[in-house]
Amino acid sequence: MVRHYLILFRTFWLGGLWACAYVVRPLLEHRGFFPQHGMDVMHVMVGLGAVSGGLILLLGLLFRALSWRQLPVQLVLIMTFLSLVYFAFMPWWKLQMILVHAISLLGLVWLLIAPLTVIRRDVTPAER
Repeated sequence: MVRHYLILFRTFWLGGLWACAYVVRPLLEHRGFFPQHGMDVMHVMVGLGAVSGGLILLLGLLFRALSWRQLPVQLVLIMTFLSLVYFAFMPWWKLQMILVHAISLLGLVWLLIAPLTVIRRDVTPAER
């Protein structure tokens, strides 16, 4: 049951981020509303992504589904950290967009590594 919530949070985080970065931002830029108004949309989505990442980590801790040595968990930690660092670069929107692209790329790697398990993949006997 928890796995379904984790998949939902991941879908919300990555889908919203990709939609904002690669669909909404170019449209707003074409219309002349970026970066003045377009960055407000990015701020909200990255903030919600940080909350989603925190919830994924919290649920993983509560249900003992985290193994800190596994790559999907490390990617979630890095992406959540980068989402928080995003707000430290508030006056520099170009640096913020670099972080958004980095988070999107890490999210794609995360999705390819653990498509249905989100934070825990099956452990082979050699890894135990």
